[in-house]
Amino acid sequence: MKKLILWDLDGTLIDTLEDLSEAVNHALELRGLPLHGVDEYRKMVGHGVRNLVQRALEASGQETNDQSVGEALADFKKYYQAHIDVHTKPYPGIPELLSELQAKGVKMGVASNKFQEGTEYLIKEFFPDIQFFAILGNRPGQPLKPEPAIVEEVLSKGNIGREEAVMVGDSPTDMRTAANGGIGAIAVSWGYRTKEELAGNRMVDTVEQLREQLDGFYVSVPVSTPPPQFGTKLQQLVYETLATKSIPFSRVDTDPGITMEDCQHIDAKIGVHIVKTIFLCNRQQTEFYLYVTSDDKPFVTRDFCAAMGGIPRVSFASAERLWELTGVRVGATTILSAILPEAAPVHLVMDAAIAQAEWFACTDGTPTCFVKIRTRDLLDKYLEGRELRII
Repeated sequence: MKKLILWDLDGTLIDTLEDLSEAVNHALELRGLPLHGVDEYRKMVGHGVRNLVQRALEASGQETNDQSVGEALADFKKYYQAHIDVHTKPYPGIPELLSELQAKGVKMGVASNKFQEGTEYLIKEFFPDIQFFAILGNRPGQPLKPEPAIVEEVLSKGNIGREEAVMVGDSPTDMRTAANGGIGAIAVSWGYRTKEELAGNRMVDTVEQLREQLDGFYVSVPVSTPPPQFGTKLQQLVYETLATKSIPFSRVDTDPGITMEDCQHIDAKIGVHIVKTIFLCNRQQTEFYLYVTSDDKPFVTRDFCAAMGGIPRVSFASAERLWELTGVRVGATTILSAILPEAAPVHLVMDAAIAQAEWFACTDGTPTCFVKIRTRDLLDKYLEGRELRII
């Protein structure tokens, strides 16, 4: 069970589409413009009400500028605030699920691109007994989703690490927000986007399926295609390199895999043990090492330094240097970082038992995706041109 769930609002917790549609049509009608049906608005929502109004104006044949959009937006807001909950209602089963999660002590926040006042009103109107610790909508000076700022704000308010958080939403924008913020994500298919638009993401069709996903550690079925969106520059480069060097792979999407127990779930699905990769440095922070070993082998500094020919004592390098030299955050350390130009000074070290195994599995540079390739492909193709010390 995750410690923090970040919810999208429209299309995820509540169905607001009909009220939004009527409010925008009101602004169009005042201007003598053609109106649109609910299904047409389904494709326009999700990027904030200003974008919604602008899209509707343009779809009606109206040329737009800041003034025309602003005036129509004012008319929309005046009508919408007076009729905000005429048709709007929670999706069936959502109030009960929220109550269950709250009873279990799960922290919950809301991250919406709806204007702040509307977001707060609807949450208090439909979920008065749920104590959301953060209700964040579209606020002046704050970027909209999919920018990760809203994720960072919620994690800070909740004092929760990324690996303990998940976002639930109904749109590709929500999925990109989670990826940009480095947290897990679950897409719901009952909202405003089609399954085709959500394809490639972890997706549920019912509240019961969502309940099951939130209760356990998620590992997808293995696939042999890259992620639909990339969370980091390194992750994208990893799959580009695998394609360029014709290296077959399989991968699984997961909840953030941090603990040994998490890795056991991943091992069972991918069919091989995930390796442990440690980022080390000397006291002066002039020499750095990516050390690949087995997940059950304790790291002993003395033994490592002796196996390396008696190098000076090493210890774990800082998170800042990990990011600077390998392009990953804590929890996603991987030898696949070796393809980055920044990683050129880093020494690559691998246990002999790992190098001799048929298969190699590790994170792809994120804590939510693990990739499996043949060890010979890793050593001979992926790391071609890089010196690797086997101990």
